[in-house]
Amino acid sequence: MILLCGLSLGGELQWLENRTADWRVIRSADASRADPAIVLIDIDNASFRTLTAKLGRWPWTRRVWTELIRYLTSAKARVILFDAIFSGEEEGADKDFAAVMQSAGNVVLPFAFVSGKMDVGDHSSSPSGLPESAGLRNLTIPASLELNPAEWSINAPAPLLAGSATAGANLWTPDADGVTRRLPLAIRYGGRSWATVWLAAAERVGIRSSPPPLDSAGNLVLRWHASPLLAYPQVPLWEMICSIYPSQCEAGVRRHKPEEFRDKIVIIGASAAGSYEVRPTAVSETAPGFFILATAVDNLIHGDGIRQTPTWLALVCIAILSAIPAWAVARYRSISVPLAVTACVLVLYGAASWKLYSQMFWLPMAAPMLAAALSFSGNTVIRYLTVDRELARTRDTLERYVSPQLVRYVIDNLDSFRLDGEKRKLTIFFSDVRSFTTLTEKSDPVRLLKQLNAYLEAMTDIVFRYDGIVDKFIGDGIMAHWGAFTPGRPNAMLAARASLDMMKRLDELNAGWAKTGFPPLDIGIGLNTAEVIFGNVGTGKKVDFTVIGDGVNLAARLESANKEYKTHIIISDATRRELEGPEVRPLGSIVVKGKTEGVEIYELLGLRPTELP
Repeated sequence: MILLCGLSLGGELQWLENRTADWRVIRSADASRADPAIVLIDIDNASFRTLTAKLGRWPWTRRVWTELIRYLTSAKARVILFDAIFSGEEEGADKDFAAVMQSAGNVVLPFAFVSGKMDVGDHSSSPSGLPESAGLRNLTIPASLELNPAEWSINAPAPLLAGSATAGANLWTPDADGVTRRLPLAIRYGGRSWATVWLAAAERVGIRSSPPPLDSAGNLVLRWHASPLLAYPQVPLWEMICSIYPSQCEAGVRRHKPEEFRDKIVIIGASAAGSYEVRPTAVSETAPGFFILATAVDNLIHGDGIRQTPTWLALVCIAILSAIPAWAVARYRSISVPLAVTACVLVLYGAASWKLYSQMFWLPMAAPMLAAALSFSGNTVIRYLTVDRELARTRDTLERYVSPQLVRYVIDNLDSFRLDGEKRKLTIFFSDVRSFTTLTEKSDPVRLLKQLNAYLEAMTDIVFRYDGIVDKFIGDGIMAHWGAFTPGRPNAMLAARASLDMMKRLDELNAGWAKTGFPPLDIGIGLNTAEVIFGNVGTGKKVDFTVIGDGVNLAARLESANKEYKTHIIISDATRRELEGPEVRPLGSIVVKGKTEGVEIYELLGLRPTELP
């Protein structure tokens, strides 16, 4: 989070943030928001070919623009803005051109700041040579750029023309990737502020709303309404010439009556191939300059523009989007939940950023969303290297005593069950080796211990195979239970199947031991199904995780009863009722110590083959 805050403050992520802004522009652009009063007269490819054939090479005589202004003036156009610098002089044409502009009183001409010094023959003008209308008068805007007169010169219209129209600086300020997203409203040069041509045009129209929002450098962040072909009405220059001189054109060429331009803001520029500088924008990689002029003027007269987020709010967004995934990773053990939380945060924040951008508010996307993604991945890696590694060791240890699939279930659901003691219906299992004391007296202790370990390992594997839990080893005996973490499973059936498999496995072990000189083993098993207390038992440093209750005592009593009845597996009536198709032999009833009523018991001989889930 701190790293991203630093990168955001230092501007290193601005290129990525600009790309997210372009994505939002494309998806929020709405051509209906563009001012229909703005009309573009376009020197398109057809106009360029036709007029070049009639008038010769570019630049054409200024008489063309003189007649165009005269026609638009008769139509009472509101403002006429040229996207061309009429530097130098044209003898025989400038006088009429200047007179027409002076008479119209609504023409705006650009001048340019040029890096380096210009030749004297280029008719450059000093700052004082431009009319006062080029300065800021009606709108107080902070200077966004300071130009050193020792390094920059002014390429201005010929003095006769400059004095007949409003002038404004035409200085483009693309971002580092070459895309135009923002424009200055004022340039500081020669000890004064100079209005840009789009601001000068907007002042001629009259800024009807409050001043537009500016970024920290005093730039207008443009609000694009649509692509160049869709945003504003475009009229080919050739059709305008045919409208001025109907007799010079064929009947099929469209004519534009003066009424079409009444109260319009007319911007004259070129889109013909090779006649203009391509200026990439968020809505077009090949936008002509006069389209950008039109958008800037539109934004200014309506107070549009995109308002950028204050620095403090950007840092708050980074902090919040970093904290949420970190909290989710720390709160939930399953990685799927933090992943879903992070994905939801990114989607919701992205949607909010897009919606706010369409409402002219630039909420940063790159740094906060990157912070969320890095927070999730970083905290996940840290948890894996610390908590999850320790958890893996704990799991390996538990799997020595509990079925591996049950270990996974317990660890993944630690928040859903309690370990402080609760009643549950379990099937309790006890087994014991017959006459083990006698064996210890007759056998070598080392060999006997090796045989006992092999027996316990084989029996434990069977308990695990049927999803049972080994509670403890009692010398040569085993205490296990089913149902602690699998309430929806046929736990009595699983315990009964495990008991029958143990007897088969013991026969196999005895056959192998007979070949190696080990004595055979015989066991007795008791099963009982009942509600018992399950959880931690004990206090202080001595705590045992086990099951207690009368149901446990009965299971232990059934195991020991095998000696009396000369059987191997005895089950209670409660367990028998839980089984499907058991093969049993009734043994009568048995009274547990401390009880007065007997319990029906049965010898389990087999089970009908059924498919276990």
